[in-house]
Amino acid sequence: MIETKDINWYLEEPERLLQKKAFTRGGEFSNDNTSIGDVGLNEKTKATLSNLLLKEVTQDLYLREYDPSLHKIIYNKSIPKIAMRIGDQAVTIDELILQLALQKNIHAAHVLHLTANPLSFTLCNVEKNETLSKTFMEYKQEWTMRNMEHIKYDCISKQKKVGDVGVLLQYNSAKKQGDVKVYSYDDGYSIIPNYNEFGEEIARSLYYKVDKTEVIDTYDDKYFYRSIKSDNGDGTGWETIKKVHGFSRCPLLYQRGKVAWEYAESIIEIMELLINIHAVTLKRFGTWGLVLKGEMDENSFQRDNGTLIINLPAEEGTSYKTDAKTLEFPEPESMISYLEFLLSQVSIAASVSFITPKDITSTGSGGNGIALSMRNDIALATQSVSDWSKFFNELAYLFQEMLGLEQGATNKYTDLKIKATLVPWSMETNATKITNLSMESKWLSEQTLVENSPSAAPDELDRKAREEEKKQQEMLAQAEKAERISKNNSTEIIDVNNKTTTSKDV
Repeated sequence: MIETKDINWYLEEPERLLQKKAFTRGGEFSNDNTSIGDVGLNEKTKATLSNLLLKEVTQDLYLREYDPSLHKIIYNKSIPKIAMRIGDQAVTIDELILQLALQKNIHAAHVLHLTANPLSFTLCNVEKNETLSKTFMEYKQEWTMRNMEHIKYDCISKQKKVGDVGVLLQYNSAKKQGDVKVYSYDDGYSIIPNYNEFGEEIARSLYYKVDKTEVIDTYDDKYFYRSIKSDNGDGTGWETIKKVHGFSRCPLLYQRGKVAWEYAESIIEIMELLINIHAVTLKRFGTWGLVLKGEMDENSFQRDNGTLIINLPAEEGTSYKTDAKTLEFPEPESMISYLEFLLSQVSIAASVSFITPKDITSTGSGGNGIALSMRNDIALATQSVSDWSKFFNELAYLFQEMLGLEQGATNKYTDLKIKATLVPWSMETNATKITNLSMESKWLSEQTLVENSPSAAPDELDRKAREEEKKQQEMLAQAEKAERISKNNSTEIIDVNNKTTTSKDV
């Protein structure tokens, strides 16, 4: 019998709300069942379930990898150490560990491609009228004025940094005011989707601590539940309150995915290890060296930490007792070439093009060359648009509801069928985009041209309509003025007695 897992089942023991799918990296094959045996072309076998064992990691690992000062290389014991002695005195050499900030750069590139362009809104109502168009314009204005583009940026940035993110929409009925806030692991929150026995999502929970008190805020399609861990003697009790949150669906949104550098992390760690070994070698042998043969009076010879001194005994049978020569150490070209190769592999694994000023030449890489080098960046960004599609459609709808609750008109904005879509960023300039739109103006509607224009305001169509109306009014006023002048421009006939008579006909 399958146990029913509805919201009441969770609230009976709020600890159940904290069950969350683990973040993993690496693993091992169980019984090596990835290759079972030979089968014929049309032969059928019994379906199997996965026996792959994965290694669980915490989101603290992602925070360590993002911050160079917390990288594993700091605690690596395999980096060679240098010991120097001058006479009987030991010289202490300060250790310096090099950490790479590639994870930060990869993260910034992923976020750039998904957030640089504003979210695109499309009105999908079959029958459109002036009222719907005006309300749609007001909606886009509210989105801009309430800085929802920053909310979009924050959601994507947090997910790419720590693996998942949540955004909560709330409505304060007393103040008649809504609010939108982003929650993530690096801010002290854990977001957990809650499922029924068939794997269908029925609620979402937010887990955090206030001082030392554990709190779980849970949201389903109608209610908000707050479970607080109480001290009933054994420290295991929970107290739960329940109230209506005011939205028609769960107002706590959740998005999960890989961190930006996930598939490049192992290469980055190898690079850090090799760079530090390389740095130690240069520090020990990268300056100049002096080889002395024969006896040397150490008290009369001054030296520093950066100079390698090799003192060899004089060869027997030679006519001289002392000899000296300098050593020139070879350039580490092979090491540098290998590190450049590894960097190119990081670029491929992370779908990020590391283009620096030295890569731009007057005869080499032009705009087309740069665009081609960024094809993996654009490919990943295009894929990510689909990954985020449901999240931003839900966010757009909940924002519609929040505006309606504030204005006391529940259906005012929800009557709009709005599709929200991320627009991947590329190195296409605004001038190029405007030129392309101009070329397409023969078969595109004015609304499509305006909505895709990089300089268009949220109410651009309304502004154009007002300008056109103003022009019509000015033209009408000029026509009326011309008519009045024509009527008043009569012919005056003066008689011999200086008496004037007026006639409209000449």
